[in-house]
Amino acid sequence: MSNTVKTVLTVVIAIAGSAGSFILYSFLFHSLISAIALPVGIAALVGAVLGLLYGLEAGLLRIYDLGSATGWLWLIIDFSWSYPNTIYGLVLGNLIYPFLGTLSREQSEGQNWIVYAHNGSIAQTLGTVNLGGAGNHERIHLFQARGFGPLFLPLGLACYVVTSLIQVLFTSTAGMVLWLTHVRDTPYFRPPESSAVHGFFGWIYYATPF
Repeated sequence: MSNTVKTVLTVVIAIAGSAGSFILYSFLFHSLISAIALPVGIAALVGAVLGLLYGLEAGLLRIYDLGSATGWLWLIIDFSWSYPNTIYGLVLGNLIYPFLGTLSREQSEGQNWIVYAHNGSIAQTLGTVNLGGAGNHERIHLFQARGFGPLFLPLGLACYVVTSLIQVLFTSTAGMVLWLTHVRDTPYFRPPESSAVHGFFGWIYYATPF
């Protein structure tokens, strides 16, 4: 299969898959919140535009190896079960990462994700859009998103809320007392030195299961 055919197929499947998934999620949101309602045509159009944008980016970088069953599997999952994560990465990743890195075909082609390369130490993954390459564990976040699908973002948010509350409550009560009495050198929980994030927010990040 030529690279041109792979690119075209990626774009076509992304458009169709995104349009269908957006319609499905619009019905889901309407069933949960009746005030939120989109006509099917509008939902299909919005989904198709999002699919076109993602399909062009993923297709030109040739992130899915459509010459293998694995490439097809990830492409189908990204526009069905993991669709919210795909769109989350498309929108937020492409708003932030262009200021920090540059799109890399070398690191993206056949790897099933879009990579912005940069020379710093930052590594982060949003859906299927990555900054900084695989690092120590960034591909794990990619598989978490695809494994948990539509549950990934709400569960991840809930985990961060819980660890943030624990950190704030400890810091403002027992931690503050222990720090003022010089029992602790910080009033907040600290993560291990091996954590990618340090300081007050380091423990919140480190203690979050995802």
